[in-house]
Amino acid sequence: MSTKWLTRLQILLTFFLIVSCFGALSMLFSTVVIAFVGTTNGTGVPLRVFDVPITGMAAPDAVIKSASADVTVLPSGPAPLVGLLFLLLWAPGVVTTLLALFTVVRALSRASAGDRALFSAVTAAHLRRLGWILIIGSLATGLLGVVAERMLASMLLSRSYPFYAPPGEVLAGVVAGVAMLAVSEIVRRGLALLEETEATI
Repeated sequence: MSTKWLTRLQILLTFFLIVSCFGALSMLFSTVVIAFVGTTNGTGVPLRVFDVPITGMAAPDAVIKSASADVTVLPSGPAPLVGLLFLLLWAPGVVTTLLALFTVVRALSRASAGDRALFSAVTAAHLRRLGWILIIGSLATGLLGVVAERMLASMLLSRSYPFYAPPGEVLAGVVAGVAMLAVSEIVRRGLALLEETEATI
């Protein structure tokens, strides 16, 4: 990959990072409104509802075994505890995404300025850092999300459930983090082998 394409990719990801920061600020503002102002419009608390009535929904030759739905709930007035739990519901994932994007942008910035581009010790360190960000951030997102959603459902819905499974993105984030650690180790060992070869020559 040439330096020109690395630079273009860095610019694109930097743009995504800036947009994501504005999105995070928007979510933070909505959380503050829910906690201290209360509103019937705007961003609400997303929750999952199971055992949705399915009578009459299936075709004559089909059977629906179960159904679930995503609902958006807004408290009728200021709700500080709801705001705090809502913050725990979305903030870990957003922070993980921002840190991951920032790390990738830094890695591309260093890579485009070096002689060996992506194949360097600095890039290996960035990949290792990215891997741990994805692993720890995804696990925190899943754990805090399960707890926060359970408490929010008990407060905002007439019926809640003892356990809400984390979304599939949590597992995907952990797998991606492990993959980044593996790639960083491959780059590190490749660099060590290259240095030994150059020293021998």
